[in-house]
Amino acid sequence: MSTLDGTPLADETFEYRGLTFGQNCDIQVNSATGFHGYEVRTSDSDQPRGDGAIRGLDFVNPRMLQFKLHIWEPDIDGQLYEQFWQQVRSAFRPSRSDDFPLFFKRPGQPEQFIRCRPIQLTRDESWTTYNRYGYPPVNLRAVDPRIYGTEEQQQIVPGFSLNRTGVDLPYAEFPMDWTTPGQSESIVQNDGNDYAWPLVRFYGPATGTTTAVAIENTTTGQVSSITTAIAPNQILTQDNEAAVTGADRLVVQLDGATRYANWALPREPFALAPGDNTIRFTYTGQAPTCLMTWRSTSMD
Repeated sequence: MSTLDGTPLADETFEYRGLTFGQNCDIQVNSATGFHGYEVRTSDSDQPRGDGAIRGLDFVNPRMLQFKLHIWEPDIDGQLYEQFWQQVRSAFRPSRSDDFPLFFKRPGQPEQFIRCRPIQLTRDESWTTYNRYGYPPVNLRAVDPRIYGTEEQQQIVPGFSLNRTGVDLPYAEFPMDWTTPGQSESIVQNDGNDYAWPLVRFYGPATGTTTAVAIENTTTGQVSSITTAIAPNQILTQDNEAAVTGADRLVVQLDGATRYANWALPREPFALAPGDNTIRFTYTGQAPTCLMTWRSTSMD
């Protein structure tokens, strides 16, 4: 995914709800703030009988994005200015409950996006003897402060067999290894600087039933397991991004029916650390297919 119509962005340009603006566009950007950096909220508690405080957990606040656009018309009649303003007003209209991706491209960097909604738009207009111009401010709020890569990545994670089904003859030489078949792990890469939260789908076996699945990130030591029956043509889904962001989607579901109670405690969302992650997939019953989908994720 690049922009809404799939067109790659040029450097120093932005796209929001069909409006492309920035460098070499009809609607330009005079200033933009809030795209990088962060602000945290602390949960420290004051020492009741001493100096300082008791350390609490820090969490990143929602991201505030601020633009000062530049609209300029060479003629004084104002018709072109009105056309540009209508484009801005249409793109940045209020959204009661939905966030939309704001795509942007930095020089030499891959395209990224932030999910956000407009919270303020003000018309700003000035006149000269021969033309008119304006610097309308636009403010947007991202309740999810993460910055995502536009490229969606997918990888099938092979099953890791815990059973040794062959024979181990240490003093004999054979042209193939019969001792530990099916013990494969996958390397999954998160190119961002913060944890990525993948969507994991378990596709039911061709025949028979899968009774439990588990994924382990051996790089971080995290394990996530779900005990439920998956029949052929069924799909068990673990939406870790929904668990983290509070999105209005089922976190664990089997063909649209919740399986949250089948998710083993402590029910921590499965994360991909920055860099390479070694993923191990195990199951009981018949072999399903595990497909992992994620985006590189950054916080600043």
